[in-house]
Amino acid sequence: MAITRPSKQSKVEAFTAAAPDARPAPKLRGRKLPLTLTLPPDLIEAMDAIAAREDRSRAKMIEIALRRFVQENATQRSAA
Repeated sequence: MAITRPSKQSKVEAFTAAAPDARPAPKLRGRKLPLTLTLPPDLIEAMDAIAAREDRSRAKMIEIALRRFVQENATQRSAA
């Protein structure tokens, strides 16, 4: 395998490549963006127990919890 040198970019090219709109669009699964997290085992067990009672998946319960958090946070910010 040949060793290749990285291509040298001008400062202008490096600047434009770092712009937020220069990045490729994220790959979606359907209408959702995949996310990977690590959580404490006790929190996962508690979420699984709630999900079983609600007859929902773990992912759906995490989505519901995040939506509630974001809505509550938005409500608190607009009230302040």
